[in-house]
Amino acid sequence: MLPRAKPEPKPRLRDRHLRAYPYPYTAWLALSSDPDNTTIADWNELNAAIWQELGLPFGDTVFLRSYNRNLPDQVDAHRHPEILQAHPHDTLHTWGDYMWAGAKAFDRADAEEALAMMRHLGLQPRVWVDHSMFPGNMLHNSRQGSFPRIVDASGHVYPNPLYTLDLVRQAGIRYLWDGTITPVLGQDRPLSRWKVHRAHGRQLTRSVSNYTKYMVSKALGVGTGFRAQFRDNAAYRPHRFPDGSMLYTFQRHGTWEEADIDGLGRLLSGERLDQLARHGGTCILYTHLGKRRVYRVGEPRHIPEHSMASLRGLAERWHKGRIQLSSVSHLLDYLVLRDHVRVDHEARTVSFVPDGIAFERIDAAALRGHRFTLRGINPGQVTVQGPDGPLQPRIDAHAHGWFTLDFS
Repeated sequence: MLPRAKPEPKPRLRDRHLRAYPYPYTAWLALSSDPDNTTIADWNELNAAIWQELGLPFGDTVFLRSYNRNLPDQVDAHRHPEILQAHPHDTLHTWGDYMWAGAKAFDRADAEEALAMMRHLGLQPRVWVDHSMFPGNMLHNSRQGSFPRIVDASGHVYPNPLYTLDLVRQAGIRYLWDGTITPVLGQDRPLSRWKVHRAHGRQLTRSVSNYTKYMVSKALGVGTGFRAQFRDNAAYRPHRFPDGSMLYTFQRHGTWEEADIDGLGRLLSGERLDQLARHGGTCILYTHLGKRRVYRVGEPRHIPEHSMASLRGLAERWHKGRIQLSSVSHLLDYLVLRDHVRVDHEARTVSFVPDGIAFERIDAAALRGHRFTLRGINPGQVTVQGPDGPLQPRIDAHAHGWFTLDFS
């Protein structure tokens, strides 16, 4: 007797008429790789394998400059501007690597120079990721980058020379990593409070204890710091910074220990990818593609075979229409656009509305490359509207009344 085929996962819906992700995908994965430790030789191997051979549509993260004396051969855009032309880079790993930089201390003037460099190179990132113990970080280990002023204990106010959040906004960045790693595989899907605690706790007894403390402290209105550790399962959140700016923050998935090219193969194992496709949701996977385990330093091959096999398995699931792949910015842009779509079934109208943070206006450029799958309206009668007037996407019909608005 032949084994029974596994049922295909059902698509999750934002409401009865809007698919969470474009047809036919049930989940979405983006790679968020910090460039720490990456040499140009290893960068070339990664580019050849991931972006050229497999053709995976990921974005990448860049150091504009690296002053790190412990990593003198670390890739940056200043010494290797050709990397920006080889594949897309949508994420800035702060203004550069100023860790272990000797007398080269970071100052706001460095950010101003970096912003001019980005404009010269045509680099337009949408995502910011804090780096290690960099004092100009926005959320991770330090928040000095987001405070315009410093106030001492006597009440004296000084300008903060590390403040650069206004320049981050000028660069076009609208999404910032919040500095945390979530153990939950699959954000952007409903998850009960118990399941959140169970995912965070390696032992059942610890999960039960934390869940009980959470519910008791919530009922009593205390323990806000403790409860903040166990966030909801949203893929992004609006955040107000000390200078008054409103931007979106996001978590990354994975573990601190597995965030390298060796751990990537385990994080992208077939079992985990199938779990993601089955449960649905989004995954912004945390890693360092250019970092390898210390015992492999000096080996001629950077990507281990088990990680390459997992990347091939990911590509196969993408081509089969199970897991959508993209850059981090494309995923987050899609989620924001999707969450602000208004569908009027009586008027047979689909309207795209600016959210005011990531998008101050919606036009053809903002929607380019995105696809939205709906039902409940005859696709031959639907009108697609933006704030400035009608939009003209291609409309692809599917089974059971579904159709996709394609802005590619």
